[in-house]
Amino acid sequence: MSTHRAFVDESSALREPGTQEYLIGAAVVPSDSCDGLREQLQRLKLPGQIKLHWRDESEQRRKKIVDEVQQLEPLSVVITHRSERQNKTERFRRLCLGDLYNNMLDLDVHDLVLESRGGAQDKKDVAHIVALQNSGLDERLRIAHKRGGDEPLLWIADVVLGAINAHRAGNSRYFDALSTLVDVRSTESSLMQ
Repeated sequence: MSTHRAFVDESSALREPGTQEYLIGAAVVPSDSCDGLREQLQRLKLPGQIKLHWRDESEQRRKKIVDEVQQLEPLSVVITHRSERQNKTERFRRLCLGDLYNNMLDLDVHDLVLESRGGAQDKKDVAHIVALQNSGLDERLRIAHKRGGDEPLLWIADVVLGAINAHRAGNSRYFDALSTLVDVRSTESSLMQ
């Protein structure tokens, strides 16, 4: 049985003219630390806030949140795919998730919680992993979906992805603070290797 669990979020951002980047981030945490980490993250919410979300936070709050996540010391693995701009990103999600699943297996992590995107989208994720497992992916790998407001550990990946997006836009202070905890990899077919 795996001693760690992964909590997965996504992001998509426009980059230099004509390109976009799709990112999947997984925060890997010890299974026996999940409850304590959830409590620490819950304390970061403001009154009335359902969840932490990087885009909704001020610069001052982002600094505080990054400092707290840094102290939690989660390992984060981020898979990115850069392409020409397109409206549909589901194929890029599948590419990134496929690579992420293999990275998680390399780390002996079999239990992944993905932030829910709604019933129909979540079913696509399940169909995708079943297809991969039918093609030889380790069948011990399991995914579940939870809403961001229901699972604070998803917020770690959101923070890491937000820090990467800020870094790519020229503000490296957040990513620099987290960089020793983050492994960023590109898909094989990404424009940026």
